[in-house]
Amino acid sequence: MRKLFRLSACAVSALCLTNFHAHSQDVSYVEPARPYSSSAFLDGLEKKKVDLTGGKVTVPLITWAADGITVLANGGLAPDAKSDLAKAVGLPVELEVIDQFDEQVRRYLAGETPFLRGTVGMISLAAEALKAAGPDYEPIVIMQLSWSTGADGFVAKDIKDLSDLKGKSIVVQAAGPHVDLVQVLLEDAGLKASDVDVRFVSDITYNPAAGDRITDPASAFREDASLSGAACIFPDILTLTAGGTIGTGAEDSVKGARSILSTRTASRVIADIYAVRADFLKEQRPVVHGLVKALLAQQAKVQSELANIADKSNRDASRVQAFQKQCSPLAEIFLADAGAVNDYIAWLGVDLELTGQTANISFLSDADNPIGLQATSKRIQNFYVQTGFRESVSQLQSADFNFATDFGPDAEPALTKAPAKVFTSSQSVRKAAESEDASLLFSSEFVFPPNTSEIKWNDHRDIFDTLHEKVSRYGGAVVQLRGHADNFFYNFVQAKRRNKETTYKKRIRGTNDFQELPLPQVEQVIGSANQLSFERAFAVKRAYAQYLREALGYTNDEIDLSRFDVKGMGVSAPLVAKPKTPEDRAKNMRGEMFIYAVEAEIPVDFGIDDLQ
Repeated sequence: MRKLFRLSACAVSALCLTNFHAHSQDVSYVEPARPYSSSAFLDGLEKKKVDLTGGKVTVPLITWAADGITVLANGGLAPDAKSDLAKAVGLPVELEVIDQFDEQVRRYLAGETPFLRGTVGMISLAAEALKAAGPDYEPIVIMQLSWSTGADGFVAKDIKDLSDLKGKSIVVQAAGPHVDLVQVLLEDAGLKASDVDVRFVSDITYNPAAGDRITDPASAFREDASLSGAACIFPDILTLTAGGTIGTGAEDSVKGARSILSTRTASRVIADIYAVRADFLKEQRPVVHGLVKALLAQQAKVQSELANIADKSNRDASRVQAFQKQCSPLAEIFLADAGAVNDYIAWLGVDLELTGQTANISFLSDADNPIGLQATSKRIQNFYVQTGFRESVSQLQSADFNFATDFGPDAEPALTKAPAKVFTSSQSVRKAAESEDASLLFSSEFVFPPNTSEIKWNDHRDIFDTLHEKVSRYGGAVVQLRGHADNFFYNFVQAKRRNKETTYKKRIRGTNDFQELPLPQVEQVIGSANQLSFERAFAVKRAYAQYLREALGYTNDEIDLSRFDVKGMGVSAPLVAKPKTPEDRAKNMRGEMFIYAVEAEIPVDFGIDDLQ
């Protein structure tokens, strides 16, 4: 299961206690079947059609706040013919929390439920085996529920940037949502799956039922000194890092451990979705359509309540209280504590983003969307092929629903205010980019022609496609654009000044003649280089805005570059310290893009205090 990112102080303290293991225990690593189709539980499993003669349909949930939307629409877990969900579907719906994905797959094939509930990575893991079982069993994606925007993350020790993981060992839950995150982190760090020893455990967080066995990433990271990193839920990361700083080794932290990033930064990596059996969609289309319609309508209602809570100046307190009462059963279901209502709502409001109708159109239907279903599933499937969990990459199919027209205006939320920008000033962006906590996630560079700061996106389409993909994927990260200038003339002037010379000769363009010019001061050369390099960096930002407008059709209101820091490096960081050839000089005339995770610097508008 996945739990929330920001817990109250009491909840964090309780979690730290319940997560405590006696030291010197062995970790119960698991070796998942490779490929997934060879999983032991699939051997001899009798496959059946879904039988609705019992007068109800079963829908799985996982322990994730967005699944509370389904519970609200159904009026609880038990079938209720009068619920909004039952009315939309056309028969009562039974909800069941099934966190073990293999058990979901078993029930799906056995006809006990037509649905799968997981992340894109989880569904992609099983899809090949399900399709091989027959065309009736192919999973068809019907909607996206949410993005994780804070609840999941990666903690490491003795590394500064993700590329430092090469040759090291990390741990992650098998067949869980964090494989999606690990795949992206390794890819953007320039690492292959074979560059890192990925080990697996069965649970995502501490499981009391495991007894003395260590079965979760946080406990494994604590007990196995050979591990350099772990993908965890964020409360576990807080414990491992001594409250979000750097672990000291005391109070169940790990010495030197720090949070590299969470989905607060990588906010478009873990996508939660529903899929349905192909035969059920074909034969019971109104049932599936009704499920999607009811969930979208319920999302709109909840998003409206969250917007009311976040609206500090015009908040309706009576609505907040009514919503808290409504969420009490959800706190019991997903946090095992009916009194943890505020924690549940903060989880819902901060640590995930409900997608809604419009976002589903882009996610499911836009083939060019770099964070859409097809791009996301292709990336994770490539990882599964590299690691042996799949034999090939194939497209995940989505239902042919028209999200723009099929579900009505009630499926779109009426927000009371536009989303706030991540950073409100260029100073705060620069501070975040250069903070001690900033971790490099991705970098790339390209060369400018001599003496120019101009760049056109359509001359470098691949660069701007990549920039857009990374900017979209890391929705909470800082993007620093750096421009550099050629240092040849700087070196030349310095050498002349050291020899006490005051003039130099410059060839007259188009002739073999020279003119003698006064030698500039070194400070003048540095100033000119700084200005040129800043203009180069700013030109990239300007060209990206043009790319969004001209290539992707964005309006000015849809373009937010508030996370961009533009920095002119002048001649301070040449790749070639003493360039002698045109090729050397060209290497120094470059632009660079750096994407940093800056967890501690990202402002948050919505929190527990808003619910008091």
